[in-house]
Amino acid sequence: MKNSKNSPFFVPLHKPFWGKEEERAALSAIRGGTGVGDLKYSEELSKAIKKIMAVDYALPTGSGTAALELACAAILSPGDEVILPSFTFSSCANAILLSGGKPVFADIDLTTYNIDPKKIEGKITEKTKAIMVVHYAGMACDMDSILKIAEQNNLLIIEDAAHALGAKYKGRFLGTIGTVGCFSFHGTKNAASGEGGMFLTNNKRISKIAEILREKGTNRSSFMRGERKKYNWVKVGRSLILSDILSAIALEQIKKLDKITSLRKKKAQYLLKKLKKLRTKIILPMTPGGTEPNWHIFAIRVPRLARDQVIKDLRSFGIEASFHYLPLHTSPMGKKLGHKPGDLPVTEEVGATLIRLPVYPSLKKSEMDYICATLEKIL
Repeated sequence: MKNSKNSPFFVPLHKPFWGKEEERAALSAIRGGTGVGDLKYSEELSKAIKKIMAVDYALPTGSGTAALELACAAILSPGDEVILPSFTFSSCANAILLSGGKPVFADIDLTTYNIDPKKIEGKITEKTKAIMVVHYAGMACDMDSILKIAEQNNLLIIEDAAHALGAKYKGRFLGTIGTVGCFSFHGTKNAASGEGGMFLTNNKRISKIAEILREKGTNRSSFMRGERKKYNWVKVGRSLILSDILSAIALEQIKKLDKITSLRKKKAQYLLKKLKKLRTKIILPMTPGGTEPNWHIFAIRVPRLARDQVIKDLRSFGIEASFHYLPLHTSPMGKKLGHKPGDLPVTEEVGATLIRLPVYPSLKKSEMDYICATLEKIL
């Protein structure tokens, strides 16, 4: 999107926090290897994540979507049901379906836009295998309640923490609380390498299965560690590893994670302060007690009939605001799975009223002032 005639400048929705360190790392990976996965930088990235997150196993993947597909492939059997929010990206439902499972959509909380624990229990059947939680915008789900439900019903938990790298719930990093955690290094994410992701778990059995699945169904990873003289095809698998060049960039981003999170928090706090005067016209994001969001997204809500016009007006002033997820249960695929509008009223309300505003580490005070003043003018 180019500068508008109404705007003195253009404010993008996302901007990676890249510098000379990422350039040098990418160049080093190019000069020092072939760029394939699981070489020097992939190994260093895995070690860094394991140390920071205090987890036993971390496997770099080609994307956050790949991490979700790996998680589902490692734990699901054909016919298994997985309960998840409809207010999420198609990758979540696709990962379940690709593993022969069935996505079962539950409604979300009106405050956090995360899956509502009270809506989970009514969706559990004898076929339910797991709950897939999505920490929307880097805001933690109510994990205590969800862990309790999972324990009582012998269910696994897949954490889609694509938005949540560096965010915490009661002192624990999101993505490390459930059975499996999935991160994204997509170019729009807090730590960005263009494309990329990470699969985490503390479960040794699941990690061994995942390691084989991501390497085309072979035991090549153990061969690379010198544990066997040859590697062989042992299982139906996929190609889900991350290029070492992108791992090198992601590693530099992980080194900056604390700084990135701190800067995003400062920007979000400033926006919250400036937009308080509009709280009779908009709904601002709220942080539940015990949570430490990473402010991957700064989302407001406006009346349903005004949402699209507000976005259009903001863009006309050079501010790249946007809506977000169209609920999966009302999509063409969702309808094929038997769902219809009205099934999940809170999800539908949030999907029709939410607006994402720009937030990223290099966002300037003058740009934030301009966003707030423009939004006030429009409303």
